[in-house]
Amino acid sequence: MSPRARALVPILAVVALFCLPLLPEILGTRRLVFRDAQVTHWPWRRVAMASLAAGRVPFVNPSASGGEPLLPNPNAVLLYPTLLLEKLLPPASAFNLHYLLHVFWAFFGARALARRLGLSEGSAFFSGVAFAFSGTLMSFLSAFANSGPSASWLPWCAAATLDAVRADSFPRALRGCAAAGCAFGMQLLAGEPAISVLTLLFAAFLAAGEFFGSDRASRPSAPALLSRTVLAGSIAAALAAPLLLPLSAVFKLTYRGQHLYSERAFGSAPLAAWRLFEWIFPRFNGDPGDLGARAHWQYALHAGDVVYVWCVTFGVIPLLLVLLAILRREFWKGRSLWLAAGAAVSLLFSFGNSLPLFRLLFAFPALRRLRYPIKFYLLTTMCLALLSGFAAERLLSPDAKTGRRERWALLAAALLYVAAFLLAGPGGFADRTIAPVLTEGGLAQGKHLPAILATLRGDAVFGLIAVGVLGLVLLGRRRLRGRAWLLGLTALLLAFPWALPLFVSAREKDLERPPALLQALDREGLVYVRTRNPEPDTGSSGANSGLPERFVALARAQIEELVPETGAAFGVRYVFDADPDGSYGYYNRLAAEAASASTPEQRSRILRAYGARWYLHDEREPAPFFEPVTGIAVAGQRLNLSELPDALPELRWAGREYRRNSLSGALELVRSEGFRPDAEVVLPGPADREAAAAIPGKVTVETVEADRASARVEAGGAGHLVFSRTYFPAWKAKLDGRPVPVLVANARDLAVAVPAGSHRVEFSYDRAPFRRGVLLQAAAFVAILLAAARAGSQSLAGSR
Repeated sequence: MSPRARALVPILAVVALFCLPLLPEILGTRRLVFRDAQVTHWPWRRVAMASLAAGRVPFVNPSASGGEPLLPNPNAVLLYPTLLLEKLLPPASAFNLHYLLHVFWAFFGARALARRLGLSEGSAFFSGVAFAFSGTLMSFLSAFANSGPSASWLPWCAAATLDAVRADSFPRALRGCAAAGCAFGMQLLAGEPAISVLTLLFAAFLAAGEFFGSDRASRPSAPALLSRTVLAGSIAAALAAPLLLPLSAVFKLTYRGQHLYSERAFGSAPLAAWRLFEWIFPRFNGDPGDLGARAHWQYALHAGDVVYVWCVTFGVIPLLLVLLAILRREFWKGRSLWLAAGAAVSLLFSFGNSLPLFRLLFAFPALRRLRYPIKFYLLTTMCLALLSGFAAERLLSPDAKTGRRERWALLAAALLYVAAFLLAGPGGFADRTIAPVLTEGGLAQGKHLPAILATLRGDAVFGLIAVGVLGLVLLGRRRLRGRAWLLGLTALLLAFPWALPLFVSAREKDLERPPALLQALDREGLVYVRTRNPEPDTGSSGANSGLPERFVALARAQIEELVPETGAAFGVRYVFDADPDGSYGYYNRLAAEAASASTPEQRSRILRAYGARWYLHDEREPAPFFEPVTGIAVAGQRLNLSELPDALPELRWAGREYRRNSLSGALELVRSEGFRPDAEVVLPGPADREAAAAIPGKVTVETVEADRASARVEAGGAGHLVFSRTYFPAWKAKLDGRPVPVLVANARDLAVAVPAGSHRVEFSYDRAPFRRGVLLQAAAFVAILLAAARAGSQSLAGSR
């Protein structure tokens, strides 16, 4: 067997071993439902595909918050190549593969980066496994349609950057810049800006190490380095232009574009120090598919900690390899030292504002729109995965001899896991220590304690297996062939007990069934859902107020409760969306907060003003002005669906106007008893002004779609045509074919001033930025092809 064929066998083994347990997800008989995958990413994808099937570009999501940007929303990931899977496969299979394929993309990328850094095939294979099957990557790729793919591009971006920096000829520099531009452009299209910023930092960090670590004679000049950076950045921006340009048109009035997070919000979801226990006991965070005793019990004991990355383990074998290697003085040099420094600094930033380092980032207003410091942990994971490859290279080299320190270290690790297994036994130290803590936290010992102890003992067994395999490989008298490959496959198998449960899925047949309330929503109109989003807690009941014990049942309960945006896949449209990523509009978010903080009567007035017809609420909560339609019991609570008998149309005439010089003043008027949204409008102005006499008018609706509307207006005098869509500057309007300004109506909606007489008014979402972006992307592809052809021809000429 040739060396290339021998290298291919373990790679195929990685693919096969990971795919076999997830075959139902790959075939689409089960669908991923954990966290954002269920609540936002799946509904958004279905709305977009329905729009495309009707021959329309999904610029606007009519189901979210009165009409939110959809294609310009990076979190929707609608301009990424995996969308094409929807044309080839069943929807659930295409959706799942968007997540699962990037596990392998991360593996191949980390392997390629390790090879760029000089590691052998076996050690690079090990680094690839360590990165792709780390807690961070598995957490991202099991729940987040944007973060996971973005993270999988990290090593590819870094590898291409190294190629561009190292290039010693024009063809190689051109090829490296094109590759870097492609990698960064695809990462931008994957839709996680914070990870793109971190990737840029990491690529610059590796490039700096390469630049200063090489001979002066082989370094590129400063102008050459600058030109390569500009070229790669231009290619990346052009490739991502169909997303970036439409986003730039609305970003200023998105919630993230308007809101500068406080220091506390900016540092939310940091890495807590107690979570480092997961490094050696990966299942310490519990089973995300279990809402009962085995699910994240420890968060009840650490009030205020928010989970963003479910598991933070590096894998026991990669971590032990690094620990063994750092005992050797010769390990601390060159790239190993540089990567260790990067891992340490990024780890410190992962702890958030509990460390002074993080406040350096908070000092920059542009960076305050990025959240979740634990994302820095992605860089820590990447550095440690590469370090584990360097450790394998050093410890498994033919001339390496296992010394006394390594033997003692392995023995200490084995004793640690043996002690953990014994101490976690019934009546043992862990039993006596954890039981009082559970009692103080209000947790039921009878359910939680056995689950906790079983998890600790199970991880102790897996840890002992890891130590045993390492001992066999390092201390065996006979040197096994392909030892790095063996360690990589073992690390993969030992990741399965904690990694596979992260891919929480439910039967597609159970999820595709329409919610029971859909039959009652028999007329057009927006829905306001005011129920708690069913979330697991760790109370003494083991589940929250009648919630099921398993997350898959919770997923069905969320659909039945129409938790935004779960109903969007079935055609339900929401007046407000409580999700911070789904509620993308700044105006809409403020209106939603005003509704939440209002009295029942005020809330009902706000809902009517913004076009709501349906109100889903707890049966004990009053819904003034709404009439009961039906009720339903879901997940331990009884809900009522009520209807507003005089719901407003999406296009309507307002013959009387108010002016308010603040959004708060406008919202206060909208929810007041004296405001009539069926005939009045409040607009921004330099000073407060009360309404004049009402002007009569008649509206004949021609068309109302997600991203456009038109109507004929017969007006007895000057007034306004109001359109119930969330205001963004991308909305344009024409009056009798002439462009006219679009105004902010009622602190959220759209309005156009209409003079007396007969007129035709058109609203449309601006498509020009997207068209320009497509042209730039096409130009970038052409430039890449020409550059590749030129580089190839010059390389061929040089070889002759």
